[in-house]
Amino acid sequence: MAILPTRAIIISEKGLFLINRPDGLETVNVDLKFNFNTFVVLEIDINHVNKHGRSNLSKADIAKIVIGILSGTVLHPSDYKVFGNELCSYFVKTSDFEDKNYKLVFCICSDKPDTIGIITLFRTR
Repeated sequence: MAILPTRAIIISEKGLFLINRPDGLETVNVDLKFNFNTFVVLEIDINHVNKHGRSNLSKADIAKIVIGILSGTVLHPSDYKVFGNELCSYFVKTSDFEDKNYKLVFCICSDKPDTIGIITLFRTR
């Protein structure tokens, strides 16, 4: 399990900015084509995914589901957040995977352009 720092420090000509990331992110190496780009890392907030017992997914389970839902797709971001010269794009995707319906919330930030940050993933009814 890889433990990543809580914050990435971004320095620009406008000053110091922080992209806040939660403690305890877990990483999985992947080869995922999404929005015409190749992503090689998933950073998973596994504590948020499994919060309050809503699921009990391992990082391998999450990676399999995310790859199944996102592979080859094109989405427009639902929202953006700017941190100085850095930009995070936020996406929401609801999709079926292996006969189950999931809602996936994730982000892509310009300081880690080959990484998808998994904010949450849960089954919907």
